[in-house]
Amino acid sequence: MADSRYLDEDELITRRALRSLRKAAPIAVLVAIAAGLAAFLTQTVSDPTYSSKASVELTDEAAAGIGASRTRNDALQEIAAQLLRLESAEFEVAVAERMGDQGDDLIRFFGTNSEETPVIVITAEATNAQAAQLGVDAAVDEFVAQRVVESNENLSRELTPLREQRDQVLADIDALRAQLDEARANGATQDEISILENRTGQALDRLGDYDKAIQEREFLIASSAGEVRVINRATPAVESAQSSIMRPVQIAVLALVLTLIAAVVISRVRGKLNLLDDVRAVAGPDVPILATIPKFRKKFSDGSAALVVGRRNARREAEAFRYMRTAIEVATEGQTPLVVAFTSANPNEGKSVTAGNYALAMARSGRSTVVLDGDLLNSTVSELFDAEGQNAFAAVMHGNVDPTTEQWFEYPTSGEPVTLLVSPKAKNSASRYELASSHVNAVYGKLETSWNTVVVDCPPALAVSDALVLAKEADVAILVVRMGKTSRRELDNALIQCEQAGVRLAGIVTTHSTEKAESYYGYGYSYGGGGE
Repeated sequence: MADSRYLDEDELITRRALRSLRKAAPIAVLVAIAAGLAAFLTQTVSDPTYSSKASVELTDEAAAGIGASRTRNDALQEIAAQLLRLESAEFEVAVAERMGDQGDDLIRFFGTNSEETPVIVITAEATNAQAAQLGVDAAVDEFVAQRVVESNENLSRELTPLREQRDQVLADIDALRAQLDEARANGATQDEISILENRTGQALDRLGDYDKAIQEREFLIASSAGEVRVINRATPAVESAQSSIMRPVQIAVLALVLTLIAAVVISRVRGKLNLLDDVRAVAGPDVPILATIPKFRKKFSDGSAALVVGRRNARREAEAFRYMRTAIEVATEGQTPLVVAFTSANPNEGKSVTAGNYALAMARSGRSTVVLDGDLLNSTVSELFDAEGQNAFAAVMHGNVDPTTEQWFEYPTSGEPVTLLVSPKAKNSASRYELASSHVNAVYGKLETSWNTVVVDCPPALAVSDALVLAKEADVAILVVRMGKTSRRELDNALIQCEQAGVRLAGIVTTHSTEKAESYYGYGYSYGGGGE
């Protein structure tokens, strides 16, 4: 049975798009307002225009079939063809010629149709009322004239083969009559004469049919109205309403739509993780989300203020780290001593803050806790805890300092203090190549003799190889993902690196979450797919 926490690809794409639209909506609205306002302020006042209308009805067999389901499509195609005729450049030129000098005052004309009837309404717009009325009448006359010419051409094309066939029948009749006269003169039998007489009679009947068809078409040519009936000539011209706001509104709507589309496209191209379902889709069912840390309020975002565990005015943020502590306890089955390594794909994803708050949560629960800054090139733990001194990791690793006897910096809590491997005597001169699994394992072993929990703040996994060495030798590792910053590709690469290095990854902790529906509640106990 599929895990209900995982959305299929279509649902995930929809959620990504909706989130992008929701996030971009305020900016899109501002862009739309600015575009509309700019269009309104820069538009010029146009002269008034006048419009007049006339209506015609198509009476040919095809258009008249609009009311029958069998012939409706043919009727609609015929009507659409006539509307295209009205909009063609050739038709416009012909109408302008009919109007003479007033053709210059014509702005445009067009046809509209209701799909329920074969009636076409022709509208002409001009700079004055007289030109509008003259223009629509000229358009009607030209439309009828072109239909007449078209109809006559069709009839003429039909007449040519009919006349040729009639001439052939006349020749056949002359030949049959000659044969009949010859048969009688030569004393042919009555049966032979009867056969010739019957053939002659049939030829005369065909001749009558051809004559009738030809006469009908000649009559239609003489009396043709182009299979179109004029219902109304030009109506009195009226001044067209000029809306100074319509065009700016149209531009604003267009700007809004384009901005929202751009937001969705940019979000997709950047590939940033913004939804827990995105993280789940990349991590798969074997790497759970242990906790979701909400985005900190501004007053907790910098320096030691980010150590929110224990702060009364940071209950929302602190509660997320307490859930994370519980999740890790469940994942490790309460193992003591325990070495927990925190890493991330890239710098500035909240890894050090997460490690520091986890250490505080463990210390406040009564477990002796030490924090080891594993980033030899960019140590941040001292600054985070406002501790004086240098990172002593290298000194401990080289045996220059005994971690069990040295007086380390202690950060007080309501439970056990958090010990930091920071000392004024230490010199942080190590390079990445000095980290070896045996050295790291030895350091962990020394620390486990004095503390229940060892928290290791590792470098980013994709930036420094030290992270994989530190994480591999730990009991469990936690991968920190910053929502809105870490991309799907970066998370995937970090997971691959951890897997190839043999890191025991307990799960993922997401930081900077802004989704109200995806709070940290309910995720702390989901390790191993055991349900929520």
